[in-house]
Amino acid sequence: MSNTEERVETVKPRFIAGNSFALLWIIVGTVACWLVNPRIDWLFLAFSAFSIYIIIRRLLCNSCTRGFAKLSILFLGANKIPGQNKNTIIGITVFAYFALLLIPGGLLVNPLETSFSSMKLVVLICLLTVSATALIARMTNRNRSLWKH
Repeated sequence: MSNTEERVETVKPRFIAGNSFALLWIIVGTVACWLVNPRIDWLFLAFSAFSIYIIIRRLLCNSCTRGFAKLSILFLGANKIPGQNKNTIIGITVFAYFALLLIPGGLLVNPLETSFSSMKLVVLICLLTVSATALIARMTNRNRSLWKH
């Protein structure tokens, strides 16, 4: 992380969309965990919300009081965030994908093999759709500036 942190502002619709997308991804993952075991969903919700909204937000903006702008542009696919190097952004993105896709998806696929449930299949498709949308946004926006200059 660089020593100089830049304040980032983004347009309001982009700010709302990025943070809402992160929240949606957490909710779909929580529902997937709930279908496996109702106790696991609370653990996943606590882990993912703390990881995304506390740890990753703090990594993106250590001295800001409101680092949600950088978090929103991260979830909209930006590879360039002022004050961060590319390796930090890649590491944070890999962690987010692991926490929000592989943990709930892995928990959901395992019981789906033994006992089929249409609800589990629908939630798995929703989880994969949200994850694919995140990947498409990353591929589309990776070289764009998603903040105000």
